[in-house]
Amino acid sequence: MMRINQIKNLPDEEKGFTLIELMVSMVVFLIAIAAVFAVMRFATLQSNTINTRTDALKGAKIALNYVRRDAINAGLGFNKVGGLITDDFISPLLNIPPDPDVERDFLTGIMAANNVNSNSLYGSVKTDSIAFVSRDLNFNNKNLLNFSNTSKVGDSVEVQTPQSIENIVQPNDLYLFELSSGTSQIVGMVTSLTDNNTLKLSPGDSLNVNQSANGIDSGQSLLVSSGSVSGTIKKINLVCYSVTEDGILVRKTFGNQTGKDSNNQIEVRELIFGVKDFQVTYLLDDGTTTDDPSNGNNGQENQKRMNQVVEIQVSITVVQEDTGLPQASEPITFKEIISTRNLRYSEG
Repeated sequence: MMRINQIKNLPDEEKGFTLIELMVSMVVFLIAIAAVFAVMRFATLQSNTINTRTDALKGAKIALNYVRRDAINAGLGFNKVGGLITDDFISPLLNIPPDPDVERDFLTGIMAANNVNSNSLYGSVKTDSIAFVSRDLNFNNKNLLNFSNTSKVGDSVEVQTPQSIENIVQPNDLYLFELSSGTSQIVGMVTSLTDNNTLKLSPGDSLNVNQSANGIDSGQSLLVSSGSVSGTIKKINLVCYSVTEDGILVRKTFGNQTGKDSNNQIEVRELIFGVKDFQVTYLLDDGTTTDDPSNGNNGQENQKRMNQVVEIQVSITVVQEDTGLPQASEPITFKEIISTRNLRYSEG
């Protein structure tokens, strides 16, 4: 009793906390901790989102730089009409169905395919493909290479040049053969060199570009179908952009892989991951816009409509990579309008 009275008689500053005071203090403390945690989580979310967006921006910038360079160079020094190539060569290139005819296709400075690639990461989304062709201006010290005549050797075509082609022409390189008559220009892949002045184009090359010297009608190489011909040779570059099923935008280079065998003539470069959509819109010289000027690459006349493209708009939608950390997940879309002015200044 005396002890209790002693406690009651203590000054206020010497008394302990009551249970209610302790509970109130704990509640206030927990509220403060929760507030600090919420602020830290928000800061982490913002930081992770910014970092992921920065990575996506870098990837998209690199990808668009590649597309911009190839689009601007499209048709440069190539041919204003295009090069004739075996029927349906373009179908596997752009992942489009074969066209219904059996005539040769035109390989033009730009080729389009609308909503042709499935994307297993994002359900029903279909993405575009686009291909570009240009002349390799570093070939033969930027000079055209002349050829003087052509001949049949079995199923192959041999092309003779007055100039030595040693260390100039390489097997598995792509070339455009323009006839001096001005009537045709033919795309071919060199399969071997017979000697320092003779190159050979055989069917069954790694890209299935070459036609047989003994083919029938449109299945025969135009380099020998009307007898021996002469003209000029240009080395050309062919690249294609598409999105894989697992959402990777890739750039494929066909042929011209010096030092690699015929089974390794397609170089695939991964540009950006997490691509949900890849779309290309085309502005034509008559002011109209379309998703596919070639109408599914259906026939030569539709294929040649690609030469009317004056501008493309490229759109890349990226879903941010799941890092396992809290972050915002809204897709980001990058767009760029690119001039195809060199289609207007192509040769031929």
